[in-house]
Amino acid sequence: MSKSIIVAEQSEIIRKGLVYLVEALGLFRTIREVACASALDENIERFQPDVLILNPSMVSGNTLEVLKEKQNGEIKIAAIVYALFDDELMGLFDDVIMVSDTRQKIQKKINALLDKTPAKKNQKPEETLSVRELDVLKLLVKGMSNKEISDKLFISIHTVISHRKNITQKLNIKSVAGLTVYAILNEIISMDEVQ
Repeated sequence: MSKSIIVAEQSEIIRKGLVYLVEALGLFRTIREVACASALDENIERFQPDVLILNPSMVSGNTLEVLKEKQNGEIKIAAIVYALFDDELMGLFDDVIMVSDTRQKIQKKINALLDKTPAKKNQKPEETLSVRELDVLKLLVKGMSNKEISDKLFISIHTVISHRKNITQKLNIKSVAGLTVYAILNEIISMDEVQ
């Protein structure tokens, strides 16, 4: 229990609720609360948290720089969301906690933040996905069904589904369209191969 966390949220009821849930986890030696954006940068600098749960509306110029620099994985940052925010800003967060999330879901997300190891910059998909997962991904984005993939690779449908779940979790992409864009951008397949 040597980890520290900052919960930054203007709404007292949401902030106190999150602090209560975080305390119940028993994973953090230090839990700090920040209620205003002006105190956020100072608290991040002073306490060097392992995890930051932050309302995106509190992001100012300096905090935005911290979010951009955190790509090295020093601080894991989750957004508290109950309004619409710019996709570019949301892309800077490691995870999103919705106000409608259950206690178990929030606890699972916080645990996942602690378990995440920093990703290497410019990590290739080959380093992320197994060879078999890459095979499944290629066939999936070509428009094949689970049955067709299982027949082509000589594996069971259950194995195909298992590989698809792993791909979705590793890449954090849930739609076939998103996986197709990912595969094209990472040169796993060419545009000509997509139906």
